[in-house]
Amino acid sequence: MSNVLIPGGASYIGAVLVPLLLGDGHKVTVYDTFQFGDGWLPKDNDNLDMVKADVRDQATWREVCKKKHAIIYLASISRESMCQKYEPLAHAVNVECVGPDIQIAKDEGVRKFIYASSVAIYGSSDGAANEKHPINPTSIYGRHKAECEELLWKAHSKDFACIATRSASVCGPSPRMRLDLTINRMTHAAYRNHLITVEGGTQIRSHVHMRDICDFYRLLLEDDRAAGHAFNVVCDNQTVAFSAELVASIIDCDVKIVERVDDRSYSIDGHKAYAMLDYMPKRPISQAIYDMKARFDSGYWKDSQTNPMYQNIINV
Repeated sequence: MSNVLIPGGASYIGAVLVPLLLGDGHKVTVYDTFQFGDGWLPKDNDNLDMVKADVRDQATWREVCKKKHAIIYLASISRESMCQKYEPLAHAVNVECVGPDIQIAKDEGVRKFIYASSVAIYGSSDGAANEKHPINPTSIYGRHKAECEELLWKAHSKDFACIATRSASVCGPSPRMRLDLTINRMTHAAYRNHLITVEGGTQIRSHVHMRDICDFYRLLLEDDRAAGHAFNVVCDNQTVAFSAELVASIIDCDVKIVERVDDRSYSIDGHKAYAMLDYMPKRPISQAIYDMKARFDSGYWKDSQTNPMYQNIINV
């Protein structure tokens, strides 16, 4: 089993992924600022180490990279509104330190570097974009991911396997919950307000269940065929209106359509992951909605309408 370093390991995805990797027998080091806390991580597990540090702190980063077999680089300022509000900071965290972090990992003998990219690198598209589709991001966050992929591919070599996961919008519950993502936001609105408001509705969005993206990261740690490749990871491409009606049918609420102000429309093709790695998502988007409903019913996220943590709002 591997000794895995996960910058951003206390994140929405990390909070689910880390326990799964520990259960697989990996030794895991979470490297995070812990701005949103760490109470969801299994700190009593002897195979878990936790380092409170910033990815821009390259002295600490170099020390932590020693004797690591693989890195799953989840760290970023990921909400577009935060990238716009704090653009210099977002660029520093999302781009400027990533190239040096990649090179340091390579210098310290890390064998595999898995970078969490995004469907946002494609920008708007008329059809389902595959991995050969032109990169044309229309958001700050998407541009950051595209810049970092360029740095990643320059570092790739036979002894330093680089991989990029171009993930669709992740949905479903996590111990470190985010309610600002499309399906999660709709489910929250449906449960708390009994109304989902949709702008336009004809725009297409891509989605993947939390457990499926985590299972893909688990696969990448074990499968060397992925080296040097980018992979789209997606379960379904849906219009925003369809997603809203799906949520409404499960939560039993109304959907209100208002004038569209966001014209972005994108969908992605996930065939490559299946063709090369025999990977296919197993969980429909409806399962993510049912999973969240069950937790709301059980009293989870009672402060969801007042706590900015669930909206991924950073404090600077």
